[in-house]
Amino acid sequence: MRQVRWASWVVGLAMALAVCGVRPAGADIRSDQAAAILEWPSVISVQEDFIFGTDFVIDTIIQLSNTSLDPVKAWCFYENANSHCTNTGEVCVFAEECCDMEFGCGVCVPGWIETDFFINLTPRQPLGWSANFGLADFFTGSPPKGFDLFEFPLDGVTFFGIGGSSNAGSRIPPAPEDPFNGSLRCIAVDEDGIPVDRNVLKGEATIVVFGEDEGPMDQDIVIVAKHNAIGIQAIEGAVNDDNVLVLGGPEPEYNGCPNFLILNHFFDGAANPVIGEDSFILTLLTLVPCTQDFLRQIPGSAVVQYLVYNEFEQRFSTSRSFICKQLILLSNIDTTQNERSIFSAGVAGTLTGQTRMNPLGSGALGVATEIHIGDTGIADFNLHYQGDRAEPDLITLP
Repeated sequence: MRQVRWASWVVGLAMALAVCGVRPAGADIRSDQAAAILEWPSVISVQEDFIFGTDFVIDTIIQLSNTSLDPVKAWCFYENANSHCTNTGEVCVFAEECCDMEFGCGVCVPGWIETDFFINLTPRQPLGWSANFGLADFFTGSPPKGFDLFEFPLDGVTFFGIGGSSNAGSRIPPAPEDPFNGSLRCIAVDEDGIPVDRNVLKGEATIVVFGEDEGPMDQDIVIVAKHNAIGIQAIEGAVNDDNVLVLGGPEPEYNGCPNFLILNHFFDGAANPVIGEDSFILTLLTLVPCTQDFLRQIPGSAVVQYLVYNEFEQRFSTSRSFICKQLILLSNIDTTQNERSIFSAGVAGTLTGQTRMNPLGSGALGVATEIHIGDTGIADFNLHYQGDRAEPDLITLP
């Protein structure tokens, strides 16, 4: 069936893209308030038949808003976590994709590189764009079905915002590669590109899957999942004009990353309690590091300790490291054999549970995606955060 084929593709992609003392108080990281730094951990773009010959197109619709009555400038960074073949340089997911009749067999190795750009937002302006196509002063390509506009709405020539403000000087490129597996980070800056303590940015992301139904109706289908961008608030008067942003620690410029990330979830393979045994549930976990060095092009990394509780409060534990980004099924965190994982419903013994993640090295931020096999449904949701890390995380700007 179509939904099984689509779900198998998502699971295969997720399995391959694993690349890259507690205070009882909420963390300062939030997804429901405006902030000076925004992180979208999951930006996915697939325009071509890339895996298993599927005819699905995946896009991420990114929304960025200025909540203040004054204009603001955002310095944004696409972080590309694609793997590439050592022999051809092509994007790869599986090792066998690096075998070529002309170039022989290479190795599929993880990579990381950033692409930065500036956005000028007018007072109270919401702005949205497709990761597949971006936004520019004009668009000369062929827009996909369902999209008509790829231009900034307030060009500063014909259309203006409050007080004569505009989006002039802005440029949002499309995702750097196709397919693209990465993330996006935006920072509030002044006209000279210097970070400022203005907590005025708010964002969301919507993952959209376009496909065709092979049934008798032969109609297009659209599947969506949405989550909030994660906000890191600046501390008033603490942000200086150097190129190193200090998150948390003894002398912070911004609020610190969380000591614990908390995920309430179904265990992988759990029967859907609404639909029945013919439908089951899987969960994808996306993590990105808080520390990033954009100046030297060095990705952040962390070792994450996982403490897993089932409904009887029985406890399991494991750990896993990642560099630049982790996109993985829960049941592949500790093993390649899903049914033997501590995140498997068969091993955990209950339908649902809670996982507490403690990142070491760098802090981490993340979102989760729940996949319903059998009814072609997906849903994104933000993680819960608790406590602050004792050590600071650093974002080094070019």
